[in-house]
Amino acid sequence: MSTYVLRRILVFAPTLLAVITGVFLILRASPASPAERILGEFATEQAIVELEERLGLDAPLPVQYVTFLGGYLTGDFGTSLRNRRPVLQEIRRELPYTLHLAGAGMAVAIIVGLGLGVLSARFQNTAVDHASRVIALLGISIPVFFSGLLLIYIFSVHLNWFPAIGAGRRGDPASILHALVLPAIAVGTLSAGVTMRMTRSSMLEVLRQDFVRTAYAKGIGERAVYLKHVLRNAALPVITVLGLSFGNLLGGAVLTETVFGRPGLGKLIVDAIIWQDYPVAQAAIFVFAVMFLIVNLLTDLSYALLDPRISYA
Repeated sequence: MSTYVLRRILVFAPTLLAVITGVFLILRASPASPAERILGEFATEQAIVELEERLGLDAPLPVQYVTFLGGYLTGDFGTSLRNRRPVLQEIRRELPYTLHLAGAGMAVAIIVGLGLGVLSARFQNTAVDHASRVIALLGISIPVFFSGLLLIYIFSVHLNWFPAIGAGRRGDPASILHALVLPAIAVGTLSAGVTMRMTRSSMLEVLRQDFVRTAYAKGIGERAVYLKHVLRNAALPVITVLGLSFGNLLGGAVLTETVFGRPGLGKLIVDAIIWQDYPVAQAAIFVFAVMFLIVNLLTDLSYALLDPRISYA
C-alpha cells in the first residue's frame, strides 16, 4: 500500500507541472497588460511601462516562467499584483469557504443521489423509480448558474427563508450553515443526479447476481441483503463517480460563489482573471488541482477497504 501511495504521489509532480505551465501560458495570452488594468484606462504609456518594470512583467516570457517555477518549487506563490498582499495569505483566507461549499455539495450528492438510487433500484419500474429518474435527469440537465438563480428567486426573494448572498457571519456556525444551504443544493444537484443513475444501475446489476438469490434462499431478511450484500458490492462504481464528481464540485464552485456572492477560491479566480492578477489565479488553480489529485488518490485507496480482493501491494 505504501509503495502504491508513493508512486501516485510521484505522479503528482508532472501532472501539476503541466497544469501550472498551461495556466501560466493561457493567462499571458491576453493582449492586455495587468498594468493597464491596475492603472485604469486613462493611464499614460510611461506609467504603464514603469509599473510593468516594477512588477517584473517586462521580462521575456521564458524568464518570467523560470522565476515563476522557481518560486513554486520553494513554496513562494508570489504577491498579488492588485493589492500587493502575499498570495498564500489570500488562499488561506478563501480556502475554508470553498471547502465548506464542496463538502456540503458532496453531502447533497451522497444523501440525495444514494437515497434516490437505492429507492429507484428497490422499486424498479414503479412510480418511485420513474420520479427518481426524472429528478436525476433534471439535476444533470440544469446548469449551476440557472439553478442557483432559481433557488434565490424562490427561497430568498419570495419565501425569504435563506440569504441570497454571502457566507454567513464569521465564527457563527448556525449562520454559516444557513447561508450554505442554497449554494450546496445548487452545486450538488449535478453530482446527485449522476450518483443516482450510477447507484441505480450498479444495484440492479448486483441484484441479478447468484449470491443475492442465495442470500434470499437462506432466509436472510431483505434489509440485511441490501445493506450487507447489495450495497457493498455496488459501491465501487458509485465511489468512483463520487470521486470524479469532486472535480465538478470544484468547477461548480466558481459559478456558485459568483452567483451567491460568496467568498472562496472560485470567486477569487474570477476576480483575479478580471484584474489579470496572474499570481493569484495561478495559485488558486494550482490548489484546485492538488485537491482534485488528493481526492482521486483517496478514492482509489477506498477500493481496498470496500473489496478485500483488491490489493495495492
